[in-house]
Amino acid sequence: MKNDTRTNTLTASGPETHTLLKTLPSMGSVFLNAFLKGLFRPGCLKEGIRITRHRLQLKNFLSDARQIEAYCRVCGFSTDQRTTIPVSYFQCLFVGLLGKFIASHHFPVTPLGLIHTHQSFERFRPVATNEPLDLDCTLSHMARTPKGVESHFLLSASVRDETVWKGVSVFLTKKRGKQKNRSVKTDPVLLPEKERIHVSADTGRRYARVSGDYNPHHLYPVLARLFGFKRAIAHGMWSLGRVMASFEKEFSPADRHLRVDTAFKRPVFMPATLSLGFQPTESTPPVQQRIQFELRDARTRVPHLKGTISTVEPGE
Repeated sequence: MKNDTRTNTLTASGPETHTLLKTLPSMGSVFLNAFLKGLFRPGCLKEGIRITRHRLQLKNFLSDARQIEAYCRVCGFSTDQRTTIPVSYFQCLFVGLLGKFIASHHFPVTPLGLIHTHQSFERFRPVATNEPLDLDCTLSHMARTPKGVESHFLLSASVRDETVWKGVSVFLTKKRGKQKNRSVKTDPVLLPEKERIHVSADTGRRYARVSGDYNPHHLYPVLARLFGFKRAIAHGMWSLGRVMASFEKEFSPADRHLRVDTAFKRPVFMPATLSLGFQPTESTPPVQQRIQFELRDARTRVPHLKGTISTVEPGE
C-alpha cells in the first residue's frame, strides 16, 4: 500500500483480484447489502488501513435499446433514429457495479451517505446500441480531506478489447458530526444563458427507473427528509445528462471524440427552474473545441454543476 503523507492519499496496491459477474447486479439486493454493511463500517479511513487492488468485470453486456430510448426521453436527448449510446448513459451501466463494489470488503468505509462530487469521462468513438460491451470497475485510491474521505473509481467500457469509453467517479464520505455552515457565494461572472430548464417534482423517480439509481433522497420529500434534505433532490448524473442533451443538439458532436469534466456543486431541490449557460473557451491541439458550462438556479444563481466539454482530434 502506498501512503502519500503530503496529500494523505492511499493508493490500492498489492496483487490484483478479480470478480467476474454474469449479469448486472440486482439493485434491490445491492441497496440492502450496502445498508446492512454500512451500519458496521467506519466513516473514516483508520490508521494503518490497507486498500487492496480489486476489479469488478462484466463481459459481453448488451444494452437495452428500449431502456436507452427511455433515458433519452428523461434527459432530453433526441430519440429520432437513434442507433448510438448517449455519452452520459454509460455511467448508468456502472450503477450496479459501483454499488456492489462499495458493499464489498474491498471498500473500507461505510457506503451509506456517499456524495457524488465529481465525474469525468471520455468517449473515443460512437458506440452502437447493439455492440456488446465489457465493463470494468476498480477503486483507484482514497484520500483523507478536510471534508471527509474521497473515493476515486476508474470505469471503462470496451468492445473486443478496444476501449470506447472510460470515466472517473469521485465520491465523498462526509466527516461525522456537526459541520460548519458555509455561506453560498455566487460567482461574479456568469456564463451567457442559453436555456431555461424546468425540473419537475417526479424527475428523480423517472431518472431512477432508467438509471437504476434508487437512492431514497432522490425519490420523495418524506424520504429525503430522513437524510437531512428539505425536499427530494435531482440526481447529479441527470443534471449532467440534461446538459449533454443540450450540447448534442447545439453542437452535433455525435461522431466525435469527447472529453467531459464536471464538478457537482449544490443539490437541485425539485421542482426547480435552472439556467444553463455555456460558451467556447480557448483550446489547443489535440483539443478541437472546448466548451465551458454551468447549471444554476434560475432565480438565486446558485451553481449546481460546472464543467467543460471538449472535442478531440481523431486518434488522440
